[in-house]
Amino acid sequence: MHPHLPPVLDTIHRTSTYAAGHHPVWPYAPLPPGPCWTHVTCRCGWAEIAESHRDARALARHHRRYAADHPTYLPGTALRIGGRTHQADATGTHVPLVGARHGWALADGIGDSPLAVHAAGSAADTAAYVAADRGAVAGLLAATGTLAAIHDGDTVMVVAAPRPREHGGGWDIAWVGDCRAYEYDPDSGVLTPLTVDHTEGQHLRDSLAEHYCDRPQDLEELAARRDNVVTSSVATAEHDSLGHVTTNGPRHRLVLTSDGVHKPVPHASLVRACRTFSGPAACANRLTLATRYFGGTDNAAVMVIDPVPAPVSAEPVP
Repeated sequence: MHPHLPPVLDTIHRTSTYAAGHHPVWPYAPLPPGPCWTHVTCRCGWAEIAESHRDARALARHHRRYAADHPTYLPGTALRIGGRTHQADATGTHVPLVGARHGWALADGIGDSPLAVHAAGSAADTAAYVAADRGAVAGLLAATGTLAAIHDGDTVMVVAAPRPREHGGGWDIAWVGDCRAYEYDPDSGVLTPLTVDHTEGQHLRDSLAEHYCDRPQDLEELAARRDNVVTSSVATAEHDSLGHVTTNGPRHRLVLTSDGVHKPVPHASLVRACRTFSGPAACANRLTLATRYFGGTDNAAVMVIDPVPAPVSAEPVP
């Protein structure tokens, strides 16, 4: 496509331009009347709106040139509406033009209404934007401020960002409710949960574990009845009530899911999809398809994020 650029740039930062009907930061409303709006995107998650095809191509060239000097992450996203009337799951991705910072969020709106759709979309976009610059906790709390203006709209969410190398590398994860984050290690084939659900069911498991130590199946049946009741949400989140975890060392594949995925799909099937599909988009799509196979009827959303090794000449940035 661009023979003057090194082949690696054309592979990792593969850009596309096409006529735009919405802005990438807020894709829920049409653009106002104006010039020939053009949407430019990259497989690394960067997206922008330009006022002409020429400007869009110039932005794409600038992105491919400078983003190669920073660590890259390839996100893949898939959403399915299930048996609901509204798709109240949403994802958010933020990557600046030069690719120096990254933030991702996956939200599951509470309820089956336009308010839930609006809350999930607003929270995911806000959280990803802020998390890319200030970390996952700041991103989630920024979404709380955004939802303060939405009456009766609420959502649960998980937010992720890479930790700077000087802080140990790894992932920075914040969450409320029952959205989850997993890390898959391809060397060991292990899919490790990084989050713990904020639900009444999980609270029963934790508080009654000793009482039911010889009857784990009875405890699981009791707790499963309350797994659909969340104990924290974005609208009510505070610094002390949200979940937060960080990892150290090399980053591996990160998988973010809504409860419409990890509740019906067995853990072994999640592992199999991560092991079988090397492409993040293919992996995410297969996991949402699996929800239908296992009888899931809720909205389903998956975001798979694959780290790409940084060039040798890259600066030590997040």
